[in-house]
Amino acid sequence: MQSKVLTHDHRKIHKEIYNMKQGQVRIQRMPELKYVVQEMNTAYYMDWAGRPEPVDQQWIVWKIVNQLKHITKTRLDYKFKLMPHEIIWHEKHDKRAITTQVMQVPECITEEMFEEAKINAVKHFKGQKMPATKLVTAESVLCAQKLHVGHYRNTERTLLEVVQYAESVGYTVKKNHREIYLTPAMKCHEPDTWRTVVSVELDQ
Repeated sequence: MQSKVLTHDHRKIHKEIYNMKQGQVRIQRMPELKYVVQEMNTAYYMDWAGRPEPVDQQWIVWKIVNQLKHITKTRLDYKFKLMPHEIIWHEKHDKRAITTQVMQVPECITEEMFEEAKINAVKHFKGQKMPATKLVTAESVLCAQKLHVGHYRNTERTLLEVVQYAESVGYTVKKNHREIYLTPAMKCHEPDTWRTVVSVELDQ
């Protein structure tokens, strides 16, 4: 009898990030993690449940990660749950924003697997040009972060709280900030229950 493949839930492996509880701002170190990333310059539709949705560009990251999930399950007997969508916000100009959209993937993902997943994902584009994506390993960094509960349109006040706290205890805050959208998209959650981790990187 074939043994059942164990499902790995990286929300639980990195629960200090992806299962963050409501409370005060926390200073903590983000571990070295691997991501599929896509650079974007777009406006965002802000009423989509679970995360902001790009208006005029396609977000291909999750399609590639879905392909990686199939590859690791069939080739490595490593089955993993999809991680939350994340956006690193760089600059905003009027209604447009320069961002990096990312999803965390297991360490076992190789560049060869990533390239294969991209080729498979292209089939869903039906002749359209596929946006540029990369597989990157982000180094460990020190961050200040807090769980925002409520609509993600209102994360500005939580971001301000995170920045003010970090500066009050002597840190210099880098310009970019990250939002991790813990509430699954298209689920019937009321906006006042949506959970978003708001995080800023700190100079050491």
